[in-house]
Amino acid sequence: MPAPQGTSNHPVGEVRHGQLITTYGPGAMVDLPDRSVVIGGLNLWHYSRDDDSCNIDEPRLIAKLRGLLGVGTLLLKRPPHEDDDFAQKFKSSSGIRSPQFPLWFVAQPKEPIAYEEGGKRYRTRPLIHQRRLIKDKLPWREPGGKKQDLDVVPVRFVQCCANGHLSDIDWDRFVHDGKQSNCQEELWLDEAGAGNDFNEIYVRCPKCKKRQALASTKGDNGASLLGQCRGHRPWLGNFSTEALPCTDEKGKPRYNRLLVRSASNAYFPEMVGAISIPQPEDPLRQLIIQNLSHCTKITSADRLKQLLDVDALHDKIAPAFRERDPDKVWAVLDAVRGSSVDVRTEKQPPLKQQEIKALYEPAHLLGSSDPSSTFHAEILPLTGKPRWFTDCFDRVLKVHRLREVMALIGFTRLEPIVKGVDGDPIDQHDIGAKRADINIKELDWVPAIENFGEGLFLGVNEAALKTWCQGDGVKQHSSKHREACKLWNRDHGLKENEFEWPGEAYLMLHSLAHLLITTAALESGYGASAIKERIYSFPGQGYGILLYTSGSGSEGTLGGLVSLADRIDQLVAAALERGRLCSNDPFCSLHDPENDLEKRYTHGAACHGCLLIAETSCEQRNQFLDRAFVVPTLDVADAAFFPEQLP
Repeated sequence: MPAPQGTSNHPVGEVRHGQLITTYGPGAMVDLPDRSVVIGGLNLWHYSRDDDSCNIDEPRLIAKLRGLLGVGTLLLKRPPHEDDDFAQKFKSSSGIRSPQFPLWFVAQPKEPIAYEEGGKRYRTRPLIHQRRLIKDKLPWREPGGKKQDLDVVPVRFVQCCANGHLSDIDWDRFVHDGKQSNCQEELWLDEAGAGNDFNEIYVRCPKCKKRQALASTKGDNGASLLGQCRGHRPWLGNFSTEALPCTDEKGKPRYNRLLVRSASNAYFPEMVGAISIPQPEDPLRQLIIQNLSHCTKITSADRLKQLLDVDALHDKIAPAFRERDPDKVWAVLDAVRGSSVDVRTEKQPPLKQQEIKALYEPAHLLGSSDPSSTFHAEILPLTGKPRWFTDCFDRVLKVHRLREVMALIGFTRLEPIVKGVDGDPIDQHDIGAKRADINIKELDWVPAIENFGEGLFLGVNEAALKTWCQGDGVKQHSSKHREACKLWNRDHGLKENEFEWPGEAYLMLHSLAHLLITTAALESGYGASAIKERIYSFPGQGYGILLYTSGSGSEGTLGGLVSLADRIDQLVAAALERGRLCSNDPFCSLHDPENDLEKRYTHGAACHGCLLIAETSCEQRNQFLDRAFVVPTLDVADAAFFPEQLP
């Protein structure tokens, strides 16, 4: 990661490629050893010249993103890396430029300074802007007259709006009740206790004696103290702002909200992912992807013929292109660029729907064991398995090798954007959070990573699932969840049925997957947070659960999940036994999704004692869970897919 704008090109920090798509993507705030920065948008990502090795090819995902983003030409690119040879040759560094943020700091006096107010003792420190600093130090004169330079640390508190905008708090305005002041005095930050209670953290102006608690930003008063959002986007450059006024979908102005930089709601990446499914390899397409920068002169098949005639193409592509029909070469190149695609009319099926079809293909279409293959699965015969197991499941796959490609298309703050259960991002709903721009529209690529791993697929018998859905107990319990979904819509400012409940089949599969992840972690050698899920719920297409691991190295291919397939019936039985009783029962089992006090509208019998797992493992951020759909619970005994006692 190169230095922030306005400084030298010497790198000041490093972040793993996978983290740049997830935890620390564009717009995320990161604390480096000696400064705090906001990861730069795509306009600040600098690649080495002729760096086609960063391109990733996943045709299904590219086609889906073209339609989603409304663009024609689109590539998937790995994050850039620091290239010393490139920097020395071209006097410019590759990597990601990250503007410094925030620009307000808290000084660190050598000796603690105390302040008393109302009989309470506070630790107090100067709150100063960057312009007061000299070489990242604050010139300071102690009460005794001795001069010294104080170290400073970035202030913990910033402000943001639900549209993802981010800026420093106007502390002078804040301390003076949201009004402009003529006070030119240095501000102080007073903290009592451990410094975690907003009721005990104050900003103080010593000149006019004004003092404002951070807790005052809560409620209606916070809007006047922090003011309207001005659309600042520091991740796109220090002076980048939204051109239009910052408003919600109803045209009302957005107001700033207090945000702790390290809070879990400060950054929610919006990613779209796909599992590579078996398809014929196209050497020509791979050659073009790896040498796309050498194809810029090719604008048509006729132009390609002209360039070949005068030997004007790079040696990496010219020999292969001469051996092929120019019309075919142009067709593949045009498809890679996407320049002939009409994104308004092109309709791609859901990514997961294509995957479930592939997972139910015959054995000879499930990939090969060739090292270059991105997918290889083996069908496990169900002969010898218990009757209850074969009645519920009709396919088990050992997925020896798989590839997952994840692309980042934006992010939100305060709340994550709702994701469709079919694996595709749904139309943006105004749920209090809007996808923030990372500068995709001005470019022809999005950042992505590819991870490799292994997995285990369980296909659920569709006939058994349909029979279960018709049960009276299932219908009665499902009606509670449907009504709860209407309440969820209400609380998020949506129409009653604008976001549709995913259905009892999805909740059953999702809840079972969480039980299986927890159980498999005890025997596979992987931690529970390393195992991911992919839930397939498509009437007429197939139902199933894919548990898998993936990583940029070899960590995701250790064979621990595949080895569990031979005793898959025992694994499922152990998972079901784990779900029958929760350590928080009877309170967990008695939870009503329609409860308007708890407001856990997407949960039935689900809590941290039974179903909730690491959000990195769950495709729905621990929403839409209820173990009553899987096994009988203390409160609901007639809505379970599996019997109380296995034969």
